[in-house]
Amino acid sequence: VSQDLPGTLDPKTSKGPIYRRYVETVLPWFDSVAKRGSFDSQTLGTDGRAPVIQYCLIPSKGRAKKNVPDIVFVLGWSESFMKYKEIFYDLYEKYDGAINIWCMDHCSQGISGRWAADEAYSDRGWTADFRNYAKDQVYFINNVANLTSSKSPRYLFCHSMGGLVGTQIVATLPGFFSKVILSAPMFTVKGLDGVPFAILRYVAYTVDKILGKGKEWVPGAATKPDHRCPEPPENETSACIDRLECWNTQRYQNPSTVVGGVTWGWLNQSNIHRIDPDTLTHEVVSAFEKSDVLLLSCELESIVEPKTMVEFSEYVETCEWVQVEGSLHEALFENDKIRNWTFDRMIKFLNRKEVFRHETTRKAPTASMKMIKDTFWTSLIVLIIAILLGMISSHFRGYFFETIEKNVGI
Repeated sequence: VSQDLPGTLDPKTSKGPIYRRYVETVLPWFDSVAKRGSFDSQTLGTDGRAPVIQYCLIPSKGRAKKNVPDIVFVLGWSESFMKYKEIFYDLYEKYDGAINIWCMDHCSQGISGRWAADEAYSDRGWTADFRNYAKDQVYFINNVANLTSSKSPRYLFCHSMGGLVGTQIVATLPGFFSKVILSAPMFTVKGLDGVPFAILRYVAYTVDKILGKGKEWVPGAATKPDHRCPEPPENETSACIDRLECWNTQRYQNPSTVVGGVTWGWLNQSNIHRIDPDTLTHEVVSAFEKSDVLLLSCELESIVEPKTMVEFSEYVETCEWVQVEGSLHEALFENDKIRNWTFDRMIKFLNRKEVFRHETTRKAPTASMKMIKDTFWTSLIVLIIAILLGMISSHFRGYFFETIEKNVGI
């Protein structure tokens, strides 16, 4: 395999040991063992056809061997399974090949098809309903990987946006996965260019639902023409130039994997289905408590909201919250010191026998109680607005008739 793969720019930054290992060892290994396949999305695109979802499987060395664990990776925004080749390699080596690794590219990113069928929108992630991501994942787990018939241990790894998708998977399949890893889960996005999410969410709804511009970029989100990830310090996901360069190489060779920032429609949907104290229900908490959960929160996080991760762990008895010191958003793509510590912490979690438990400090309402509460407050707000409008209308009506009477009397 040539070390001079297209997509590299500066030999001083892209020919370090991490990059050389990636080119000389990881890529040949992946090409020799990975199996690829596809299936139709469970949601139709804007052209009335089901986009095609692409996935990969790295099967265990002894496929017939009993009790070989299966792990499903649920990816973050704009990611592809191609980005995770090094992680797959290290996980496979750690288990001496006795593990099955499953991973699919979400619809509208990676090498999968797009829900927005118009070619003009092919480089931007968009969905009419955030739950569509989980719908495809559950179908993949049940009908493609066919893990429902497996008696072996089942693990779930979710990163960033995949963490929010993962909550919907766990809620749909409670207790299905014995171990769940949430890596910097995107329960709530942090904001945009200094605008807090509390304000941004209302702007997103207005642009998406009222103005009908859901497929348009949020400011500054358009794809860069050279297909390259920004370099540190501009890059807020990782400070490791070599690992960013590995991903740049994959993006250059597979241009369809290049997706820019978020659209207004996606941002609105991520808000509607966010996880925070206002949205978390007892049913979701109960589903997670049927699994052992490790939540990795990055110390230097600037993309997703760390506060909601802490709050989530305060609700879920079986959730162990761990902070990755010195890490930006993607701990497993950081420099070796941070990355290896995170990886080893994951392996320790997957291998431990006992389930972590701690005393929770919060209690989530049931879905029905939450609906009653939401309906009450919504009705109250509507009533107040109606009264205010009525008062304003009455004032102007009185003023109108008073003006008419004065004019008539002249």
